[in-house]
Amino acid sequence: MSNTIKDAEVWVERGDEFVNSKDTEKALECYTRAINLNPRMSHAFFKRGNLFFNSNMFKEAISDFSSAIELNPDFSFAYFKRGSTYLNIKYYNQAISDFSSAIELNPDFSFAYFKRGLCYFSLKNYEEALDDFDKTLELNPTYMPAHLNKGNIMFEWKNFKEAILYYSRALEIDPDQEKTLVARGLAYIQLKQPNKAIIDFTTAIKLNPDSFLSYNYRGLAYSKMKEYNHAIEDFTIVIKLNHNFYEAYNNRGIAYFSKKKYEEAVEDYTKGIKFAPNSSILYFNRANSLYYLKQFANALFDFDKAIELNPNSPQIYYSRGNCRMYIHQYKEAIKDFSKAITLNPKYFNAYIGRGNCYSKLKYYKKALEDFTLSIELKPDSHLGYLNRAMTFKAEGKIDRAARDFNEFLKFVNPNTKTAVQIKNWLKSVGK
Repeated sequence: MSNTIKDAEVWVERGDEFVNSKDTEKALECYTRAINLNPRMSHAFFKRGNLFFNSNMFKEAISDFSSAIELNPDFSFAYFKRGSTYLNIKYYNQAISDFSSAIELNPDFSFAYFKRGLCYFSLKNYEEALDDFDKTLELNPTYMPAHLNKGNIMFEWKNFKEAILYYSRALEIDPDQEKTLVARGLAYIQLKQPNKAIIDFTTAIKLNPDSFLSYNYRGLAYSKMKEYNHAIEDFTIVIKLNHNFYEAYNNRGIAYFSKKKYEEAVEDYTKGIKFAPNSSILYFNRANSLYYLKQFANALFDFDKAIELNPNSPQIYYSRGNCRMYIHQYKEAIKDFSKAITLNPKYFNAYIGRGNCYSKLKYYKKALEDFTLSIELKPDSHLGYLNRAMTFKAEGKIDRAARDFNEFLKFVNPNTKTAVQIKNWLKSVGK
């Protein structure tokens, strides 16, 4: 019996040698022979489990780690490795249980705290995750991923200043972390600091010139700064690196749209739709470009498709209403503006649009109600006053029109064509 145990240990040692020489197949054979000779060797199961884990054979790995734990219930690292395996296959609750067992057996097991924190983060239990990342850093203050993930929690909580603080700490420990640079760049964008975001994305690109996401995010930052040519250059690189990344076509289309290059925008949205035929935003954006190209029938088709894919978007109904209003389909437009208002009762522009349609149909009472509601929602906007004034004027209510025109003039440049015309009219009626 003792010879059998000794032989089993020899096979374990041989397995270790093959692991060191990276011959996984022979190492597996050795550990299996050891287990066959001595089925109570917990460390043999553990070592074979590690090989299975590294070969992405997670079911087999779990089985071996479970055997190691059964044979040695105090085997802290076996719980940790089984927990890591569960984490890899997204069995987060099972992983949490194993990491907790590892911590109970070894209260200073910093990596177990960290990985349990990752599980909590994936389950959106951010408070518990934060506690585990704090404990990780208490035990291992320079562990960069813990700082990074604390930043990610702050990002999820929309506390972007704190997120940047933790991302910066992570970068102090390891400045060459592309993922951390991208995360901090995104936080800068949320804080409306696109110039700082561009610096981070550029550094990430230097670290990884094939990082299409870094180019994509830098393009978005350039767009925020209205540097559309730079944005288009970056989105073009994204497409070269990953031609089926439909977001890049959408983002480049938006940049072209912002430059009033509507045909180029339509071309990009069309390419994007080939890769994402169920993207409501691509149809919506193409519809807006077609609208500006005065291709109203095609625009309406795309608005219809966008609504089919996303029936709860007030913005799409509003935009389709504008299109219908432009081609004098006022009753249909009113239905769209009303739907937008139902979905978002505070949609200021939808009241303006519906009010204009009522005014065109000479339903002045309803038009005035909508313009008044728009003013209540946004008292510092000139549009409500202008449109209500025009409606009062159409009804012949000169005093009320004059009051609203004077309110309108408080908000606009007095030298614009509309302002000059209004001042001349007020002068002509003695107001």
